[in-house]
Amino acid sequence: MATARMTRWAWPSVAALALTFIAVLAFHGKRPEPGLARFEPGGLLVGWPAAEMASVEITAGGQHRSFERVPRGWRPEAGGEAPPDLTERIERGLQLLHDSKPERIFRRDELAGGALEEFGLTPPRLSVTARTGSGRSITVHFGGPNPLGLARYAQVQGEAEVALLSGFVAEAWEQVAARR
Repeated sequence: MATARMTRWAWPSVAALALTFIAVLAFHGKRPEPGLARFEPGGLLVGWPAAEMASVEITAGGQHRSFERVPRGWRPEAGGEAPPDLTERIERGLQLLHDSKPERIFRRDELAGGALEEFGLTPPRLSVTARTGSGRSITVHFGGPNPLGLARYAQVQGEAEVALLSGFVAEAWEQVAARR
């Protein structure tokens, strides 16, 4: 008899407890924002707004190219005719360096003695130097691809860490360097 009485009250009690739990979650739980998470830039040039860049130098292999910002976009500093898509390519490269978060950062203590050679950073395969109108500059060196071939090793000049960036960041600058 006591068991039947407990069973009669147990199920409604459990149901009331579950309903209370769902109500608490519904009214006090934080709902995520609709859509994707907010984008936060985190690239190597996150503190360097692309609009402030006044000149860019690219060194790839034995080639060295310099560009300066003019009112209509970008042009080679050596003069001559600028390819029609030069401004778009340089702006895209700067934006990628500003926005694209590294896939991984190798700290100084993770880098063995010959790591920079293994990563293709001594000498670098590609170097991009960006200067602001006030004369501040930053240089990013790109090395070789990672074992999967989808990312490239990169290092900001003067810093000990090595970043693993998506391959399309370096490819954007290689396209600028290759255009005539």
